[in-house]
Amino acid sequence: MFFRFILIAVMLAMSACSSHSPNSGVAANKVVAGAYKVKRGDTLYSIASRHGWNFKELARYNGIAAPYAVNVGQTIRFGGSKTTTRSTSTASKSKPVSTTKVTLRGWDWPVKGAVIRRFSAADKLNKGITISATQGQPVYASLGGKVAFAVNIRGYGNLIILQHGSSHASVYGHNSKLLVKEGQTVSKGQKIAEAGSLDADRVQLYFEIRQNGKPIDPLAVLPSAG
Repeated sequence: MFFRFILIAVMLAMSACSSHSPNSGVAANKVVAGAYKVKRGDTLYSIASRHGWNFKELARYNGIAAPYAVNVGQTIRFGGSKTTTRSTSTASKSKPVSTTKVTLRGWDWPVKGAVIRRFSAADKLNKGITISATQGQPVYASLGGKVAFAVNIRGYGNLIILQHGSSHASVYGHNSKLLVKEGQTVSKGQKIAEAGSLDADRVQLYFEIRQNGKPIDPLAVLPSAG
C-alpha cells in the first residue's frame, strides 16, 4: 500500500493532465487563508506551487506525511486569520529571494549525451527529453534545489525529482543508482545519480523541467549542446 501511494504521488506529478494550469500564476503570492478541495489530477506539489507554498511546508501544516499523497475531495488548508498578518509579512521579505534565484536561467545539462527523444506538447507520455548515456555515467543536478522524491518507480526506474524554489522542478529517470535522499539540499552540478537502463531498452536519462507544475521543453532552457 505504501508503494502504491508513492506511485500515485509521483506519477500524477509527472502526468501531463492538469485541469488547473490557468491558475499557475498565483504561485508568486503565498495564499495564507482559505482552503482548497483536491481535484482529479492534483498533487500536493502542484497545489502548493499554485498557492505560493513550499509543498513540504504545506504538508506539515495539513498533517500530511511522506509520500505526500492526497485524495480527491480532501481539503487542503492554507492558514487562518491568526497567521495571515505574520505570514504575509514574512512572504514579502523571503519570497523574492527564492524566486530571483530560481528562474529559467542558469540550468545546465544533467548528463552529457545525444538527445534521442525530444519533448512533445502533444504526447502525454513524453513531457521531457531522453538523453543517451553510458552505464554508471554521472548524472548531475541541472540546478540547485531540494530532493522532493528519490524512489524506484515502475516505468522510470530509479527516479529523482528536485524542487527548485516554489515554481520549478526537475525530473531524472532510469538511473542505475541514486546518490541523494529525500529532503537533501543539492547544488547545481552536484552528482545525484548514476545513469542506467532500469525500465528502459537502453542506457539513458529521462529529464523533465516543470514550471508551476506544467512541463516545459528542456531544450528551450538548457544551453546549446557543444
